[in-house]
Amino acid sequence: MAQSFLSFPSFLAPPSRIAIAGDWHADTDYAVAAIEHAAKREATVLIHLGDFGYNFTDEYLNSLDETLARCQMTLGFVDGNHENFDRLLGWPVDPDGLRHLRAHLVHLPRGFRWRWGQTSCLALGGAYSLDRFMRTRGRSWWVQELITRKQVGDTAAAGPADAMFCHDCPAGITVPGAARDRLGFPERELRRSELHRLRLRSVVDAVRPGRLWHGHFHRRYQAVLYGQGYRTVVDGLGKNSNPVDNNMVVVNLAALGSHRLSAGGNGPARAALGGPTAVG
Repeated sequence: MAQSFLSFPSFLAPPSRIAIAGDWHADTDYAVAAIEHAAKREATVLIHLGDFGYNFTDEYLNSLDETLARCQMTLGFVDGNHENFDRLLGWPVDPDGLRHLRAHLVHLPRGFRWRWGQTSCLALGGAYSLDRFMRTRGRSWWVQELITRKQVGDTAAAGPADAMFCHDCPAGITVPGAARDRLGFPERELRRSELHRLRLRSVVDAVRPGRLWHGHFHRRYQAVLYGQGYRTVVDGLGKNSNPVDNNMVVVNLAALGSHRLSAGGNGPARAALGGPTAVG
């Protein structure tokens, strides 16, 4: 008999240490090693920033769930663009607002909000696949990858949050190395990708988070987004095949939604932390 979600370890219980990871692309060995690394850093919750499971095979999910159980950790993920949405969205949303794929593994639907202590959090996955022209609709890319206008409107209308967890990066940030990674892609695909980033930016303008974490670009960096009357520190994370410290950060709960910028720093100071890979 299926286990009730009420008996699952709760992702929603406030942790003291949180690991945040970029794209894993259903790489079981890398994902297991990353979870073990997070446990060594004393994280009890891991937030994954999308391109997490692709086809969500039982082998992949079971391996991760077993590792999470052994490490006494719960993982919540936003969806990326390289996910089998037909399979993912087949799991029901439970009364707590989450999709429980396994006992220690939950999906954070778009627009899902929760509070850990004094920190309000918002999940908003999705991104545009630049390489969709080389893929097959319904088999290797899915139309549900895009943030919809309704999701934008509903999420923006729900008000501010301290921390946002996304797959895409909002417009207004220059991701280090992204221009080189995108050379050779058709101009129409580049435009559509930027339009999606503008769509995400409209949510950020409404939510005004202190921090935003994203994957997708496979680059570990930090930058500051200056909006109208707000300032958001944006962190991008790397992918599987990168060293784990490029793919993952571990932070205390107090730092999750806020960031102390250097005194007098009024310009968009950026600290690019490297990592050569291609865009997802």
